[in-house]
Order: sequence, then C-alpha cells, then structure tokens
Amino acid sequence: MKVAFVELTVFAGVLPLASGYMEAYCRKDPEVAGALTFDKISMPIATPYADVLAALEQSDADVYAFSCYVWNSGRVRRLIDALLARKPNAHFIVGGPQVMNQGLKYLRPEHENVYLCNGEGERTFYHFMKALLSPERDMRGVRNISFYRAGELVTTEPEPRISDLSEVPSPFLEGIFEKNKYTWLVFETNRGCPFKCNYCYWGAAIGAKVYKYDNERLQREITWISQSGCVYVFIADANWGMLPRDVDLSKQMAEDQKRYGAPMSVYFAGSKNTPERVAEITKIFHDAGMIATQSVALQTMSKETLIKVNRDNIKTSAYTSLQLALNQQGISSFVEMMWPLPGETLESFEEGLAKLCELGADSFVIYPLLLMNNVELNGKRDEFGLRTIFDPDPDSEAEIVIATNQVSEEAYREGHRYAYTVTSLYTLRGLWCLGRYLHERGIKSYVELFRAFVEFCRKRPEHPYTRFCEDSIKAIDFSKFDNVGTMLHLNLHAEREVFDDLLVQFVKSQDFAADPAARFFFEVDLVNRPYVYRNTKIVPKKHKFERLKVVTVTPGSFVVEVPVEHLAELRKYVGLPASESKVTRFEVSYRRSQMPFMPNKSLGEHYSYCQDVSQRMGSLLPVWKEAGRPTAARGAPAARP
Repeated sequence: MKVAFVELTVFAGVLPLASGYMEAYCRKDPEVAGALTFDKISMPIATPYADVLAALEQSDADVYAFSCYVWNSGRVRRLIDALLARKPNAHFIVGGPQVMNQGLKYLRPEHENVYLCNGEGERTFYHFMKALLSPERDMRGVRNISFYRAGELVTTEPEPRISDLSEVPSPFLEGIFEKNKYTWLVFETNRGCPFKCNYCYWGAAIGAKVYKYDNERLQREITWISQSGCVYVFIADANWGMLPRDVDLSKQMAEDQKRYGAPMSVYFAGSKNTPERVAEITKIFHDAGMIATQSVALQTMSKETLIKVNRDNIKTSAYTSLQLALNQQGISSFVEMMWPLPGETLESFEEGLAKLCELGADSFVIYPLLLMNNVELNGKRDEFGLRTIFDPDPDSEAEIVIATNQVSEEAYREGHRYAYTVTSLYTLRGLWCLGRYLHERGIKSYVELFRAFVEFCRKRPEHPYTRFCEDSIKAIDFSKFDNVGTMLHLNLHAEREVFDDLLVQFVKSQDFAADPAARFFFEVDLVNRPYVYRNTKIVPKKHKFERLKVVTVTPGSFVVEVPVEHLAELRKYVGLPASESKVTRFEVSYRRSQMPFMPNKSLGEHYSYCQDVSQRMGSLLPVWKEAGRPTAARGAPAARP
C-alpha cells in the first residue's frame, strides 16, 4: 500500500517534517513498515493548482495524508474533491491546526473514505494505517479521528498528547530524509506553549504543557542538519530561548555551521519573557553570520488589549529590554504588531507605534488579525464585536477581522493608512532623521508627524503612493505576504523620485519647515534613503539642497558636507560612533549586500525579496564615513548637486 504525505508550504524546498515524523513512527513496526511505501510531496502553495494535482495523481497513492494550515486548507479541499473523482477507492486523511476537531466542516456523509485527525499525528496515523491494513478496517478503534459511517459523524475518543517525545523516532537520524535535497529545514526541540493568547492555536489548542526532546538527540540532529547542505533553518518551537539549554544548542548550530558550511540563515520565534537569553542567542547567530534580523513579537502596546487576548502574563518590559539590547549590539530587528486586536482603539494603535519609534524600534511588520479554526477568539465574536470578511485568496480559509467594538470599519481602514505611513516614513527611512530630530526637540511628536502625512496624502488621491495604499486597503492586499515588499520596491526603486517629491512637498507644507535644522535633517533623509538593488544607478537629487552640500555623486555613493553645529546629532542618527572629530565631509556609500534588479525575473520575485529586506533594513542602510579634513565654515552653503 502506498502512502503520499502532502505538505503545501509557504516557501519552496521545505523539508516535510510532519510527514517525516509520521513515516518514522510507522517504521517502528516492522509489519506495518513492510506493507507500506511512502512518498513525501512538499510543494509551495504558489505552485499552480493543476501542477499540484498532476503530481498527486502521478504519485498514484492508496492513501493521501494532507497537512492543513489556514493558508492552504482551501486548496486542500479542492484537491481532495478532484482526487475523489479520479481515485474513488483511495483513502484520505487530513490533519493540522486548521482542521482538527472540525469534522462537520471538512467531512461529508457521502465520502466515507475521508478522515480527520483531531490532534498530534504520529500515534493516530500509525493506528489508522494498521486499521487500513487489517481485513476488518474497523476505524472506530482508532483514537483521535473523525469520519462518517451510514450518514453519522463518528468521532473517536481522544488520544493523549505524547509526553515522552523520544517515542517519536527522529526522521533525520533514521534516514527518512535525504541530504542536499531541501532548501528550508524545520527543526523542533519541544512541543507546546505556556501562553494562551486567544488569537493563536499554539498554547490554547495544542496545549500549555511543554514537552521536550532529549539533548543528545537534538545535538545529533543539529549536526545532521548542518551536514545536509540546506540554506535556511526554521526553529519550530513557540519560544526559542525559554530554556537555558537553548543557548547551548544555538552555540552548537553556530559551531557546526562554521565546520560544515550550512545553514546560512536561521529563523526563530523568541521566548516572550526571557529577553536577556533571547538577546544572547541572537548575538550568537548574528556573530556567526546566520541571522540578519530578529523578530520582536509584541502585537500591541495596549494594556487593556493584552488582558482581552490573554496575553497579559507576557511582560511588555521584556520587549523593550530586548529591543534595547539588540540596538546596543547593532543587530537589526523588526517589531511584529497586529491590527485590530480586541480592546485596541485607533488612537491606542497609532500612539503605540509612535511610542515604539521613540524607543528606537528598527522596523515594523503589521499583520492583520485573522480568525482561524481552533482559536479561542472564534468563540468571542459577539463579546468583542468582531466583524470579518473572508480572505480573497482562494487557497486560504482565514477570516480577516475588519471591525471590533472599539474600531469601526472606517477606523480600521484609517489604521492601515497610518501603518503604511509608519512603514514609509520610519521603516523605509523616508523621514527617519527628521522624525527623530522633531521628537527629541519637542517640535512634533511621531504620532503628530504620521497623522499629518496621512492627511497630506488624503488630499492627493491621484498620487501613485496614495493610490497604492488605497488600492491595497480596498483589495485587502495588506494580507498578502509581499504587500510591504511591493511598496518598498516602488518607494525605493521604481517610483523613487516620485516619492522623493512627495516628501519634499509634505515637508514644505509643515510649520517645522521654517526651522533650518529641520530642513537640514530632511535633506539628510533624502541622501540617507537606502537603495534596495545594488545595480540601481545613483543619480543626483532633483531637490535644491539648502543646508546640506552635495560635493560629488559617484556610481555608488554621495559625498556631502554638513554644518558643524549638527555633527553630534548627525553621527547619532546615521549610526556613527560619538566623536570629538570636527570632520564635516562624509562619504555615503549605498552598496551593501543588496540583490541586483534582474529584468529576467518576475516582479513577484522582486517583491518577495523586498519583503525580506523590509524586515532587515539595518543591513541595507547606507554607510557613512568621514571623508576629508575639518572645514572652518560654520555651515554648508546652498548647493544643488
């Protein structure tokens, strides 16, 4: 009997870890292993539907086992319907966080050969296959599944969670996976989450108790992974850095990477309440060249919201401590936020983002609030006044929250306008130096600056930037993976001069434009905006500089002179160490580790690259360095490059 495990993933080349666990568990039983052959199909969700279906048909399996998540469950439904018509004698089983305990939604009485797993898959799938291999095929004795018989939905008794994870053999060490085959490897050291955030299924649905794999196994797996030739590793734990041993395991990953050359990058979700340990781990990976940026999963700055979403046992101070530690170490980071969570108002959301800018956040990623199956928030729609629309992506089954008791649909849209503004002016460095100067001098707060820009753009509905934002909000494009990447591509490349001009007109319209220092730091921002592609031609600015003197423009840099009275603030804003030096001439070099713009590649591929860049802006920023002797002049004369 042939089994096809099917995982439709976010990225291409992902090792199908869940499939490997289930195959390894089945292989523990020689009788079952001898009766089965296995096919593991891992394909990105972006693969055309017809190509996925063709691959499944070509597999010609007797059993198809699908891993279901909110982003792929819509496509899984369509694939199963098509396979039922083509292979009516095959058996199908679905599992994963989107479908568990949802038999009424995913099963139909007329399809008695479709089953649903209601929890961890290893034990359940093994007993499911044993039952299929038996003459009786009595599924009522298999715990943790749902299926239809004679028009009745049958749900068997639950299977307890696996507390001793050594019960599950390692698919790495048992030869289930080939080396040099996968780009992305998933690595798991424990299961469970001690937190019960009600928009997440991890702690609430899977279980708060955390069970661990033993150290010796993990150490051997890390070496296998490093020898596998993979490029990326994603640590699947909910809270990497929660346990002291995570530091030692991180050190081994860095040491093995140096020894064997892989992986190149590592990604993890940091522990919520151990900022010192997460900062230590981040530095280990950063020093090894394995991490360019680190997420800080904050979600909200509102204390009321933290209570409503069962997140108040996570200390906000832990995030600020982590952010400060990363800043001090010069490690790029991005703060993850959600909009609109219950209890959050438009005002608290806007002020929360502004406060994070004051604290020195590096970049932001602002996610829409999604309702998924098996999360507590689903049962609190009326209590919190949640109004939703379905994700327009046919492969997804997410519901996007567009209003709450505190946020109307118009306020919801306004929050996204503000979020786009924060991304453009702060994350993408449109007005980064000016914003910091205005805040530190008490001239204009971040929230006032961002709101003013929203109003300015509202009066210019035909401007390409405004059209992009409004079209994205109308089409719910902000839920797409590469939406910010698309905006980054436009603001920093395709429509760079158009956005420059928008910034110029905005600054001229504000009262602070009368301040010579404000004009200076705005001109610094025009020069300091990064280039996202390394082969973009560096050209003189169209803006007539008044306070910043542009000396020369080279193919990869600007050389500028600055007024001596602004040296201290300039050095702080552009990342130069404090110094008593009176050198006022600087070279601003734009050539970093950017990817080139490649005309033979699709725009979608460039948008995905830009999305990644948006989360590690620190690695893209131009480098300032002293160039020349001190000047006796007090200020730079007006100059046009």
